[in-house]
Amino acid sequence: MTLHRFLLTLLNGNRKAYERLPTSSARIPEGHGKQNALRRYAVPATLLMLLSTTVVLLIKLTRLKVYSPMDDYQMLNPFPVVQERFNGSYSNSNAVAVVSTLYTNSYAIATAVLAHSIRGAESSARLILLYIEGQVSEEALCISRSAGWELLAVPRIAPPLGGKGVRTQFIDQYTKLHIWSLDTMGIKRLVYLDADTLVRQNFDELFRLPFNFAAVPDVYGPGDARGFSLTFNAGVLAIQPSSRILENMKKTETARYPIQQAEQAFLNLYFGAKAARLPYIYNAFIAIKKRNPVVWEELKDELAIVHYTDHKPFLSDSQPSNKVLTPDEMTMAMDEAQSKYELWSEEFGWWRTAYHKMMNDNAAKVMQCVEPGARVG
Repeated sequence: MTLHRFLLTLLNGNRKAYERLPTSSARIPEGHGKQNALRRYAVPATLLMLLSTTVVLLIKLTRLKVYSPMDDYQMLNPFPVVQERFNGSYSNSNAVAVVSTLYTNSYAIATAVLAHSIRGAESSARLILLYIEGQVSEEALCISRSAGWELLAVPRIAPPLGGKGVRTQFIDQYTKLHIWSLDTMGIKRLVYLDADTLVRQNFDELFRLPFNFAAVPDVYGPGDARGFSLTFNAGVLAIQPSSRILENMKKTETARYPIQQAEQAFLNLYFGAKAARLPYIYNAFIAIKKRNPVVWEELKDELAIVHYTDHKPFLSDSQPSNKVLTPDEMTMAMDEAQSKYELWSEEFGWWRTAYHKMMNDNAAKVMQCVEPGARVG
């Protein structure tokens, strides 16, 4: 077996590998130069073989490190896949809600744009925004309220182990689990949206799902072995809230999952075998376009919810991370995003258009909330 075929066999398991056709039919006379060739190539060939084997083993070990909650499953969730079905009216009901979260001032404008896009898609569900009391400024809360959110202060849910190992941007994300407690407010069904999402089309059909929990499978960029993954992204969730589920979640101290991905990894373990997987149109991470532009193009006209996972068009690298940007600074941030990330120029343009629509309708209310001296650009 040639070295080329040996390596392909190791990489591909039992799959048959194609060999190249010979390029010449000339034969060296038997025994001619045999001893010299052996001496000349023995050491380099051995070294090459060892190097190749090491590379193959490293690739295999790297692949083994890709975590799957389905392979390391724990029976933590005693609740059924299909809960009580809600048979009421969804058109004008206080029993359904779109819920988001606000943990930092810099996302306040994003929540306002999100709320405006939800109403623009003609969803009449309640809009409920959870925030951590004392962590978000009055200015940021005022901007969110001006766009139509009902504000609900909730206590911070601290990550396990004091947050050791959790990525900084996810340190507050366990607080999201409070969405399961909204049954105490009369909510029968809810759709949770991260603040870095944008609604493009109505998605009220998600309120009629019979499943306890539904989410969209995750997608990772080029070069990441996980690719189009079985695990789901926690930026868009369609759930039936239940305080019983929340209390059960808090008792799962023995859960094993990659803690750096915080609540998303936890939810993948907790709901892994009992989660309904939704189409990408309900959580269209812009990473899909980077991974496979053909898939993105196929879905683009049907996208209901776009998720700005890889970069936020409303944040600027040159601005403080916990600051509400002024309109001039927001323009700068949007310009920066579209020029720096040309691949997503169109998608960032969607957010820019939504921002201007929100400001055209709510500028007076928003500007009443901002710090003195801010002006509309």
